[in-house]
Amino acid sequence: MVVARPPPCNTRNHLMRVLICAGRHYADTKMSRQVLDAYHRLRPVQVLIHGGNQFLGSDVEDWARELGIDVVRYPPNWQRHGKQAERQRNHFMLADSRPDVVIALPGGDDTCELVCQAKASGISVLSVES
Repeated sequence: MVVARPPPCNTRNHLMRVLICAGRHYADTKMSRQVLDAYHRLRPVQVLIHGGNQFLGSDVEDWARELGIDVVRYPPNWQRHGKQAERQRNHFMLADSRPDVVIALPGGDDTCELVCQAKASGISVLSVES
């Protein structure tokens, strides 16, 4: 597991907003919890943002709720965007949710694109390798 140092927190009362992303078929719930626990110990998370991954979505939401963390879910709109639904969702989720940091678990092209967009926007990214 490779996790970079989290970004500095500017104010004591800052609400840390964390976007967690992974590939569509990523299902390592143990790893996702370990990463979230480790990050939360360093920088208390106030809002957890995710894209509704079919394997991880409910697990990361359970993790957040167990700790009293607010959850924002951005499921892809398959009816409107078809095959581009995940890519469109990622772009909207990143812009709309205003995360302080993106935690990127292993994924494919769409996850990579989200990470690149986050970095280009000046958002800190912590990449986790399997």
